[in-house]
Amino acid sequence: MDAARVWCGVWHRVEMALRSPVLAVVTSAALVTAACIAGREASLVLSLTAVLVGCVHGGVRGGLVFAVLTAAASGGCALARDTWQASAFLWDTALFAVGALVFGSLVDAAHGRAVPGGEEYQAQGAYEALVNLMQEGMVLVDLNESILFANNAFAQMLGYTAEELIGKNLSEFTSPEEYRVYREKTKWRKKGRSDRYESKMIRKDGEVVDVLVSGTPFVGSDGAVKGTIGVFWDITDRKKEEEKLKYLSMHDGLTGVYNRACFEHEMRRLDAERYLPVSMIICDVDNLKQVNDMHGHAAGDAVLRRAAEIVKGAVRASDIVARIGGDEFAVLLPNTGSNAAKAIRERIRQHAAGAADLLTGLSLGAATRETMEMSMSELFKSADDAMYSAKPSRARACAT
Repeated sequence: MDAARVWCGVWHRVEMALRSPVLAVVTSAALVTAACIAGREASLVLSLTAVLVGCVHGGVRGGLVFAVLTAAASGGCALARDTWQASAFLWDTALFAVGALVFGSLVDAAHGRAVPGGEEYQAQGAYEALVNLMQEGMVLVDLNESILFANNAFAQMLGYTAEELIGKNLSEFTSPEEYRVYREKTKWRKKGRSDRYESKMIRKDGEVVDVLVSGTPFVGSDGAVKGTIGVFWDITDRKKEEEKLKYLSMHDGLTGVYNRACFEHEMRRLDAERYLPVSMIICDVDNLKQVNDMHGHAAGDAVLRRAAEIVKGAVRASDIVARIGGDEFAVLLPNTGSNAAKAIRERIRQHAAGAADLLTGLSLGAATRETMEMSMSELFKSADDAMYSAKPSRARACAT
């Protein structure tokens, strides 16, 4: 990495130096002179280098001018040495011209110059071919977010062809909220700032794609910011995997309700005055060991899943249901007083009593925290004690 930075620094200084017309001509003349003295292979290398000097100085136009001058000088040297061959001269001239077009196009694109026969900001020829080889999506937009150029990877990411995207605005592929983010980023570009961020885009078929965007200012030959060069990575699969891992970290794998870690996190979150009164219901599946012994662990797992369904079906969407132990569930009820908590507890009991496939019953206990003087740990203990007091000797549950 350090070596690459050093090389880039050296090349930048060479490039800046060669923008001086006098130095560029002198350097090219020296190379052509050396080419006339050297043998055929070395002569080609030196002559091509002279053409590249012209490209650095003036892009395609500079390269073509230096290519003509270099071909003329090489041909003159060949005539002077009586080694002239028409086929070799034509071949060398064509080679110099191609080199000028290819390297000059890259230089013009890098500096935001128009290439011969094209509009400003359009990547053409070899530059466009090179960009289309990228696996990452690349797009060039103006300061109004209108697309000036898009490579094939970006077009495929959105389900279009590259030609279909030209002239369209990014607002056509984003939600209003996401588009506002792009507009804010454009303000950053005007100040010369680059950054990287995540976003969402809408494909032609309506599917949403998660993308990682790297944006950098596009600077014209006059030094002014003309737009943004954006590189896009499709991270949809990565985001899905992240969501899956996040879900697994928060949920019980058997029942699908929240797990103990998430329950404890929610207890800490609800430990604030704005959630008062906060209530808690503890549910215990009666005789689960006997169910496992008599019917097998698969039946016991089915009982736990059914119990979770019953509890979730009896509470509100804002309530938090978690499996906190092998046969225990807990429900957190923010901004819920004692009477409302008892009503919800009774609803769970009735749902459990009417479930013939449950195979056993539920013991339920409820408690309420009215003031901050009572801790969340004390609330949990009160609800747990109430549940144990309600445990029957029979299979079906009764409530306190």
